[in-house]
Amino acid sequence: MALAAALLHAANHAGFKTLLFCGAGSVLRSTGTRDLDALGGLSRRMPATTALFTVGALCAAALPPGNGFVSEWLLLQALLHQAPQAGTVLTVAAPVAVAVVALTAGVGVATYVKVLGTGFLARPRGDGAATAVESPRSMLVAMGLAAAACAGLAIVPVVAAPALERIAGELRAGPELFAGGGVDLRLAGIGSIVSPLWVAVGVIGLAVGFAAAGRALGRARRRAPAWDCGDGPLTARMEYTATSFAEPLQRVFDDVLAPEQDVDVTPAAESAYIVRAVAYRRRLPDRIEAHLYGPVIAAADAVGRAGRRLANGSVHRYLAYMLAALVAVLVAGVIR
Repeated sequence: MALAAALLHAANHAGFKTLLFCGAGSVLRSTGTRDLDALGGLSRRMPATTALFTVGALCAAALPPGNGFVSEWLLLQALLHQAPQAGTVLTVAAPVAVAVVALTAGVGVATYVKVLGTGFLARPRGDGAATAVESPRSMLVAMGLAAAACAGLAIVPVVAAPALERIAGELRAGPELFAGGGVDLRLAGIGSIVSPLWVAVGVIGLAVGFAAAGRALGRARRRAPAWDCGDGPLTARMEYTATSFAEPLQRVFDDVLAPEQDVDVTPAAESAYIVRAVAYRRRLPDRIEAHLYGPVIAAADAVGRAGRRLANGSVHRYLAYMLAALVAVLVAGVIR
């Protein structure tokens, strides 16, 4: 069951990550920047890209009715309802895996709320976002195809069942997982059922109902400027940026992320007690790149530099290398 869920999750990732990367490319082409702090207001200037990117974010955040929800729900069911004869290792590892999956899902939701809220909503915070235009039709078609694939895997996950069974080999749980003509996901002996089709119908129905109610109530409302606390009209500087939105979550993971921050206070020339400017910088270094990739690359580079000494252009030395290699092969053959 866990193997089928993992394979389905990999297929779902192929769908919504393709959509999200295409959406990021669309934004980069129109704005010329990948900095979320310099974006904003794209929902008005790029409505099609915003809608398609929202579909990918919903799927990646594993929220219903996205396709990521289906496979993650299966994975959690496999971990929570393990067989009694599973053994001590799986009994200990399963709760840890459940916690990791839950933490990943929570951080994923926060991530995509940040992307949509600061990148597509609110007001533009940069010139590129303020002058952005919708991407060409070819890019929108590509994103639409990826979104359709995500929708198909979300509503009718049974379309992936034959491929999963072929890859999993003798996985006996496959046919039982996708019982009910592709509508219900059933786990035999557990009694836990979820219908992605009816979940999607329910979510879409609620959205349509709220939209209709809002439109009906909106006729009786009177539009007026929002109260700005007496501080003048709202500007982009009053909005949450991606950095400020993620700062509380970064505090929780300070020990893991190890952020680097620096505050420079510049006093006035007349007096050190009068502050003229304050500069705040915060950086999140990539610890994997710094502590894993960096040393490995440095070691490979050192070996390469040492290897240059072997090739000094001397034909006699090269002949000696060949003779030494031949002798080593002969000795190894005799010993064997």
